[in-house]
Amino acid sequence: MMNDFHFMYPGWLWLLLLVPLVGWRILRQQGKGDWAGIVDEQLAPFVLSGKEQPHRLRTALIIALLSILAILALSGPAWEKKQLPAFRSQQAVVVALDLSASMYARDMMPNRLDAARFKLLDLLNIREDGQTGLVVFAGDAFVVSPLTDDTDTIAAQVKNLSPEIMPAQGSYMSAAISKAVETLDQGTQGNGHILLISDGANDEAQARQAAEAAYKKGYTVSILTVGTKDGAPIPMSNGGFLTDSSGQTVMPVLDVNVLRGIADAGNGLFVQHSIDELDLKQLNTLWAASMQDAELLAGHDRKLDAWFNQGIWLVLLLIPVAMLFFRRGWLAVWLLVFVLPQPQQVQAAVWDDLWQTPDQQGQQALQDGDAAGAADLFENPDWKAAAAYRAKDYAQAEALYAQSKTQEGLYNYGNVLARQGKLDEAIAAYDELLKQNPDHDDALHNKNVLESQKNQQEQQNQESGESDEQQDGEQNNQNNEQQDGNGQQQDQSGESEDSESPQEGESSEGEADEQDQSEQSADEAEQEQSEEEQGNNPEQAMDAETEEKKQAMEQWLRRIPDDPAGLWRRKFQYQYRKRSPQAGQGEAW
Repeated sequence: MMNDFHFMYPGWLWLLLLVPLVGWRILRQQGKGDWAGIVDEQLAPFVLSGKEQPHRLRTALIIALLSILAILALSGPAWEKKQLPAFRSQQAVVVALDLSASMYARDMMPNRLDAARFKLLDLLNIREDGQTGLVVFAGDAFVVSPLTDDTDTIAAQVKNLSPEIMPAQGSYMSAAISKAVETLDQGTQGNGHILLISDGANDEAQARQAAEAAYKKGYTVSILTVGTKDGAPIPMSNGGFLTDSSGQTVMPVLDVNVLRGIADAGNGLFVQHSIDELDLKQLNTLWAASMQDAELLAGHDRKLDAWFNQGIWLVLLLIPVAMLFFRRGWLAVWLLVFVLPQPQQVQAAVWDDLWQTPDQQGQQALQDGDAAGAADLFENPDWKAAAAYRAKDYAQAEALYAQSKTQEGLYNYGNVLARQGKLDEAIAAYDELLKQNPDHDDALHNKNVLESQKNQQEQQNQESGESDEQQDGEQNNQNNEQQDGNGQQQDQSGESEDSESPQEGESSEGEADEQDQSEQSADEAEQEQSEEEQGNNPEQAMDAETEEKKQAMEQWLRRIPDDPAGLWRRKFQYQYRKRSPQAGQGEAW
């Protein structure tokens, strides 16, 4: 037995080198006694006794013994092995969601796609144990999430999944099964389940072969259907319905026999969509049964030898040794130290640092809605920039994205410049991205929007300048007319004075004209005074112009579409171009 003796964590043994140093420090500190600072050094041998020396030595030895026992316990002494089950209870399920255009059919309310989404969310909500992955498929299959315990992250992406993000259309179920098998191979060891949520398959023969191959590797293939046997047309965004090459309206129907045959080939269940959770309960029953079989097999055939840590017995020895160090009031003081409340923020921060990396802490803060705190926690520059962008700290986001060398970073750099109203710089960033990737649709769209906004601003500024010039010209003409009117008034006054017998009617008209001209002169004087005051306050005019530009920019930003699914669309397009195209493309729905 002692031949197998070893320490499981030998790194702690380095602390043994500090034990003599601590003991020497204690003896030196108490070597002269507590009276050394009070009694004269020459009188000390005659006044003080040497009885305290054994007590000090005993204290140092007890502390050294406690330290040695604690260090040995932390080092994990072990000399005995115990057999433990090698099986890890993990129920792995990969869900493959059909994103073909036929999922828009409205034979289920509100449509097949939304019904499938809701059912997927229900499944994620009831899965408490095991790992879950998500695959989407149409003309090809793509991974949205590998196997993970965090179903909340998968659920957050469900709303962004639609046929528009798929680079090719169709219902190629064989590709979905193959991609699900690949995902299970990366995260499990020969046991898992595949669930396809679909309304049909364009490749029945290939899908059967893929299901049989998956079952041979230990993965069951089940199908949960959406849709009805009657079918429904596929609505288009322009208000019409999808038609085939002959102009006939497409009516995708649910072929139960085809889908049932694929599920049978994969030794899984064929379940039709229900408004309650009956369909999910049937699937969970199958998965639970296979899990019990796997646990039984693992319990009989697979064992793992593990060393048993005997350090717990040394911890028990620490208690009586610590009692030797007991003195009146000492235990109460230490208990009070542990009972007193500690600063929660510092304690939480230290605890998080022990178990989570800064990036993981930042991700948690971002999920909790604290974007500013996440920006401070993240160390990854891309994640840090994304958090700063969400916190509307565009200056920090700009500085971080400016250092990124990736296409995604360059795209986000243009976005954050646009957010700050730096249109020319944002357009230049999009141009640089389009040089690297001419097929980047989102960058091209944003660039066109910015150029349109820039042209509108220039046109507004030009029209504003022409309007100001026109107002100045009209004002000068009005002033000239006023001067002519004053001259005419003076002439009329002269004529009135020279006249010997003016008529009353003419006098009344002259007074009325004079009053109108006086009011007009007063109005023009007030207008000139107002313009003069505005001219004397250039800061006020500049603030008004800045506010106008700010409002125009805010209106433009509201028109920018919020498209969280764009990331998936670009990713799937990139992956699809790298693959060889599907041979023999069939129906485009």
